[in-house]
Amino acid sequence: MKTRLLHVLPALLLATPVSALAQASLPGCERPASLEAPFVFVAVNGECTDLSSLITPLAGATGWTLTTRLTLAASIIDLHATFDPDPSVTFGGTTTNLTSAATTYAFLFGLPVVPDFYSSASSMLRLLATSVTGITTVANSATYPAFLSGYGTVGSELTNLGVDLGTTSCVAAGTPGSSTCDYGSASNTFAPTYYDNLEALVTYTQDNAASTVTFDGDVTLNAAEVVTPTPEPATLALVGTGILVLAGTRRRRPAST
Repeated sequence: MKTRLLHVLPALLLATPVSALAQASLPGCERPASLEAPFVFVAVNGECTDLSSLITPLAGATGWTLTTRLTLAASIIDLHATFDPDPSVTFGGTTTNLTSAATTYAFLFGLPVVPDFYSSASSMLRLLATSVTGITTVANSATYPAFLSGYGTVGSELTNLGVDLGTTSCVAAGTPGSSTCDYGSASNTFAPTYYDNLEALVTYTQDNAASTVTFDGDVTLNAAEVVTPTPEPATLALVGTGILVLAGTRRRRPAST
């Protein structure tokens, strides 16, 4: 649950360094210039598909949801996500590789947030790799070094939130075999920074025919809190002395004739 920042600070003075756009972009899909609704891009071996039209408002609640199954580049993908303007993105899915070749998957979730100053972020990620036979390896790619990255954006400019997760491979071996890789959670606190969008990027490379990978996780932003300064004891004493002096002056004032 985020807390509103009650005073306005100059965005330019509080901006954090902007990360390279290449890491969070999917070839063939163009991020909206002005985000008024969530978006979801899915890329398989570099071929990007826009699933934004499948996102629907949550019934009886604030936010949006996505649930879909699709076949792309000899892969079956089940995907679901919940977009909460609080703001957070919660996501999950399963990829089934129908070929023996290593396949690279990338999922980019974008959410418009209440324009505000945010000062912390957190993330969580788990993977389950399943092998029908042989060895299935879920690994990073050179393009996307982490399984999960979170971004805060202003328009099209992205800043990595510093909550990346997943740098070691997840391996399943056997007939059948499975392996659960819990990458835990990450959090980061930073100077209050203005954002109007939250994005989550999930990426990995999966090999072995008929293997499956199931993932779930989330990325959350928290607004900056207002800190009310507590007066120093010396300041309080000075104020008290001033009040006493004023009171004494009033008592000594002669009565008018």
